[in-house]
Amino acid sequence: MPDRQGDAISATESWFVARGLPHFIFRYSASRDVWTRAAPLLTLVALIEVVINAPSASFEVWVSVLVTVAAFLAVIAVWAIANAVRDRPLFSRPEDVGPVEVALFVVLPALVPIVTDGQWRSGLVTGSANLALLAIIYLSTSYGIVPMTRWVITHGARQVLSVSALLVRALPLSLLVVIIVFYTAEPYQFAHELPWPLLGLALLLFGSVATAFAIVRVPRQVGELSQGETWSTLRGRAKATPAGALSASKPASIPRITHREWTNIGLVVLTGEAILVLLVGASMFGFLVLLGTLTVPVELASAWAGAPVEELVSFHLFGADLAVSSELLKTAAFLAGFTGLQFTVSLLSDATYQEEFLHDLREELRVALAVRAVYLTVMIRRARTAT
Repeated sequence: MPDRQGDAISATESWFVARGLPHFIFRYSASRDVWTRAAPLLTLVALIEVVINAPSASFEVWVSVLVTVAAFLAVIAVWAIANAVRDRPLFSRPEDVGPVEVALFVVLPALVPIVTDGQWRSGLVTGSANLALLAIIYLSTSYGIVPMTRWVITHGARQVLSVSALLVRALPLSLLVVIIVFYTAEPYQFAHELPWPLLGLALLLFGSVATAFAIVRVPRQVGELSQGETWSTLRGRAKATPAGALSASKPASIPRITHREWTNIGLVVLTGEAILVLLVGASMFGFLVLLGTLTVPVELASAWAGAPVEELVSFHLFGADLAVSSELLKTAAFLAGFTGLQFTVSLLSDATYQEEFLHDLREELRVALAVRAVYLTVMIRRARTAT
């Protein structure tokens, strides 16, 4: 007979992953679920680094070839030894990649240029690059960054498809203020003197402040999502999901949210808010560029800037000479960054904004927490029965 309960469990776990909530999976393990799947990629990267780092300009060609082959074989030998210690076939894919294997990935390729030719700088660069790669793999895989972002974007399709409505609803007062500032000389003078790299740093500062403010607010937001609900309410929320097929009776208590689960759902909240802010900022940037192109002639922009502006694209429309200038883009980018920061503050501190823009996302996350409660109730009972 088919294992319907097992199928429902697998479907529920896939449902978690698709929403960027892999840490809701029972006994989710980085060693088993992240590093083990990434082991072939990490090994390939290590071998490529060995081939690149082993040769040296100070070696004869045949010596470089010999050193490269020796280093290559050393990496393979480490893989085989690790399997032998764990009583597995020498060249089989590891079933569990732990801290030792991860450390070897960082250290071994970095040691090759140091041991063969004393190239400490090359070794440090290789080790640092490997650490960065491990961080990217862990964050993107362990916390489901890609499916999380895809789900949040898909979930926000309604707002993406109504950008103008979003902008008008989100920024009724700020839009007027920004337009008034936009039609003054100071922004163009500022943009003319400000190089692009410094403008990028200013926008990065806006983003950092907005992110810091959002992170500070996450505990309260997650706390509101995870407030206690009755078992019947949780079952009702989970009914339309794969967890609806799970046979779960009321537990003595709902499993508490762990630190990793809390971090996971907090990342989903931050991602959803970040996409909204980026959408508002991008909308404002596009609006200001279009508005400036149509209503601020090159002569006027040059007069405001106090010097000839740098024309990037020019064209003729309805008898007027129009252009997109570097100063216009800088002005629009700076004001869009400021708008994004202002929207972030409003979104996280104004109940009306939260109800308008975060209501659907919060409801979806409440469903996810309900699915988690039902799923974990089943998994914990199965684990107890198995023991």
